[in-house]
Amino acid sequence: MLRFSAKLSMKDDSNPPNVYRFGPYQANTADLELRKNGIRIRLQPKPFQVLKVLLERAGRSVSREELKTLLWAPDIFVDFDHGLNTAVNKIREALSDSAEEPRYIETLANGYKFIGDISEQPEQPFVATAPIAAPRFATSPLAASQFATHPDSKGEITWRKRYLAPAIGIACVIAVVFLVFHTAPKVFGTSSTTIQSVAVLPLKNLSGDPSQEYFSDSMTDELITQLAKISSLNVPSAGSVVRYKNMSASASEIRRDLKVDAFLEGSVVRTGEKIRVSAQLIDARTDRHIWAEDYQGDLRDVLVLQNDIATAIAHSVKAKVAPADSPTLSTPHQVDPRAYDAYIRGRGYWLRSNTANEAPGDVEKSGQLFQQAIQSDPSFARAYSGLADYYGAKAAYGAIPARDGWRKSEEASLKALALDDRLAEAHCSLASKMIFYDWNWTGAEREIQRGLELDTHYAVLHNLYSHLLSYTGRFDQSIVEAHRAEELDPLGERSAVQRALRFSRRFDLFLSEVDKVFAQDPARIHKERARVYLATKRRADEVHETDQELRIEGCVPCADRLARAYARKGYTGWLQEKLDALNEISKDGKSMSFERAELYAALGNTDKAMHYLEEGFREHTIELVRLQVNPAYDDMRTDPRFQDLVHRIGLPQN
Repeated sequence: MLRFSAKLSMKDDSNPPNVYRFGPYQANTADLELRKNGIRIRLQPKPFQVLKVLLERAGRSVSREELKTLLWAPDIFVDFDHGLNTAVNKIREALSDSAEEPRYIETLANGYKFIGDISEQPEQPFVATAPIAAPRFATSPLAASQFATHPDSKGEITWRKRYLAPAIGIACVIAVVFLVFHTAPKVFGTSSTTIQSVAVLPLKNLSGDPSQEYFSDSMTDELITQLAKISSLNVPSAGSVVRYKNMSASASEIRRDLKVDAFLEGSVVRTGEKIRVSAQLIDARTDRHIWAEDYQGDLRDVLVLQNDIATAIAHSVKAKVAPADSPTLSTPHQVDPRAYDAYIRGRGYWLRSNTANEAPGDVEKSGQLFQQAIQSDPSFARAYSGLADYYGAKAAYGAIPARDGWRKSEEASLKALALDDRLAEAHCSLASKMIFYDWNWTGAEREIQRGLELDTHYAVLHNLYSHLLSYTGRFDQSIVEAHRAEELDPLGERSAVQRALRFSRRFDLFLSEVDKVFAQDPARIHKERARVYLATKRRADEVHETDQELRIEGCVPCADRLARAYARKGYTGWLQEKLDALNEISKDGKSMSFERAELYAALGNTDKAMHYLEEGFREHTIELVRLQVNPAYDDMRTDPRFQDLVHRIGLPQN
């Protein structure tokens, strides 16, 4: 029988774990779980194991030697005393106990004794006291065939059993989270301030199979997406929280870096088509547990119900989301689990390709998996959106001809929107093509605004809008959108504001932002300073900053070569040496038209600069969108040829 319930733990009912209750506490010794008044308290495995032994021998003394024999490996001698003392201290901290006036753990001459009054009883399943509104469900021949091949052990399972249980389960997860944000300060006394922001840390893969890592990552992304739809919450994007994957961080560090009041952490266990999710909400200001639950169910149900669950949450907790008839919450789509598996693995490779952890072949793998997802389910809109991003990236960076790449990107975007016109990421993909290839500023802005209507928390779309606003000369609005992108995704969009400030030529603010954003990347700081000095015509400073950047990056021969040229022929010789080096790099067939145009403009050779700008125009070079915000062309702006080029691209004249 399908089971999807929130409770203390989820073991087979035929062999229930023991739950020891004492005072306001209860300890589940099977799942190593400690709660106070129903709220899970974080206790590391080793201290819990010590507590378990003491509970099992309650009222009896347990010697240190016995604890060492039971819980420490035979070869552990030097650190045992310290380890046991630390474990007991952590137990006392969790139980608000003390060695001087013990209520639960008494210290003896050579050991410890649990002295609290306890009772041992099997756990009881959670029973909801109020019904949660059921979501809408899609019925289709595919759905019917799936039900027929998955009979219930006690008879034919109905669609209500298969769908309603997991819907309620996951809805409970997010509904309780939302409810806690408004009641936690009063009920638990964690803070006098309402929780307004929450981060979802990467869920841990506890399946025992490293190849399932992508699945736990996708569950993290989906939980972020669903919580972000609650408009009264600020939820950092996946790009910001990915740094905490396989990394231990304190509550204060998480609060400082992500600027959140609380964070959700947990784990995923996937076995075939079954899934178990454990989640716990922690107040980042006090490091206290607010809420925790476990859930289990069928994978196919979770995939189908993701969007409908958001609707159920809105009705059940009266969250401040868009009205029920708003297009923000999509109609559920029955998706083949094979297609979804391929899609989320593709997105995993895609996201990693945009980080410092990029591995060779990540982009190509993402494209292959998006194609695989489409083959498994040709009606899966999100797979087409992923494919659109793949082709757009390949075109933007010259891996394939711009014309072919952007055409394929547009086709995939339009296919995604034909299947689901409420998919914000597909509007974003289409807008990218309109900006970077079509130079269709009006159409791109329309797609961006439509996407933001559908998902106002989509940081990537806010960042793209900031780009468009800068290119078209609306700098104040651009900075506002950049701030919004960083607010939603503090780490993933961390350079949005400094870029908008640079485009608007607010250089003092820009350099201050650079020092803050790239504090751990000195080479990048030197590079950005060189850009400012190019714009302000501080030639010697530009040369110096470029030299420092190259040396920190490890390109000492390059730095020496430029230094010799500068010593011989000054700034002109330095620029010419850069041009010669560029010509060497481009021997493999890359045109490097825009880079050449910049250098010729700096050398004062307007004819050559215009020649390469026209070449870039024919190639639809992506950098042309920044023509009006690039200081390299300041001395050319009155040239009629330059003004005509700006007009053909559709940019406003300065």
